[in-house]
Amino acid sequence: MTSRRLFALVVVTCVLALVCAACKKPLPPKLTPKEARVTAVSTRGIDVLVKVEATNPNSITLSARSVTGKAKLDGRYDMATVTIDKPVVLPPNNVPTMIEAPMTLPWADLTALQVLAQSAKPVPYTLEGTVAVGGESFNVDVPFTINGTITREQIAGAALKSLPAIPGFQVK
Repeated sequence: MTSRRLFALVVVTCVLALVCAACKKPLPPKLTPKEARVTAVSTRGIDVLVKVEATNPNSITLSARSVTGKAKLDGRYDMATVTIDKPVVLPPNNVPTMIEAPMTLPWADLTALQVLAQSAKPVPYTLEGTVAVGGESFNVDVPFTINGTITREQIAGAALKSLPAIPGFQVK
């Protein structure tokens, strides 16, 4: 091989390596669940404020588009799945960004509210969800899980409000 051909081969190889490196897909962000605070319980469902910290390990900015969540109460009662639009810019180089998503998780079965209201203790729950990240050429759903409890008072209050009205009796 002549030195010109060898030099051309090295140049082409370097250019191809640079092009391939530039086309590498971004890494998904890292999610750290912080909190899923129950703000209300009603016959409609459970209002939860979900807080998840995201860090983007890439050298380019990414965008979170939506948050999806589904809860399981007391290890056995599923709530309906909810997705909300939540556009958030995720800056590059691992800058922590808090994603706050207020969600109303509807009851999949309202009889679960009645059963849980009879409990003498707080009701544990697990909220599993994803944050949809990406844009035109890169899309990924990054999962998270948060555990918490609903107070006995919140469950009992919602159950009382679900009862039919009794003349002369008011629930406040």
